[in-house]
Amino acid sequence: MTPIEIMQKIGVCQQALTKGNTELKTLGVKKARAEHDYKIALRKEILRLRQLEKQPATLINDLAKGKEEIAKLRLNRDIAETNYSVCIEAMRNLRLELEAYRSFLTWERVELKNT
Repeated sequence: MTPIEIMQKIGVCQQALTKGNTELKTLGVKKARAEHDYKIALRKEILRLRQLEKQPATLINDLAKGKEEIAKLRLNRDIAETNYSVCIEAMRNLRLELEAYRSFLTWERVELKNT
C-alpha cells in the first residue's frame, strides 16, 4: 500500500466517523424515545390494573408486561438499544482501523528515511 492510498483510506475513515457521530446522535434520540414510550405505557397499564381491575399486586407487573402493546414497545426499546450499541462498536472499529492506517503511514515514513 502506498502512502497516498493510506492517506485516502484515512480520509475515508474520518468521513465515516463523522457520519457515525451523526448516526449515533439519531440512534440515541430514538433509544431515549423508545424507553420513554415504553415506561409511560407500562406505568399507565400498571395503574389501570391496580385501580380498575383490582388485580393482586404480585401479578400486576407480569400482566402489564405481557400485554401485547406493552410487549411491542419493550421490543422497540430493545431494538433501539441494540442499534445504538452496534453503532458505538462500529465507530470503535473505525477508530482502530484509523490507528492501523496511521501506523502503516508511520512505518512507511521510517522505511523511506532508512533507504
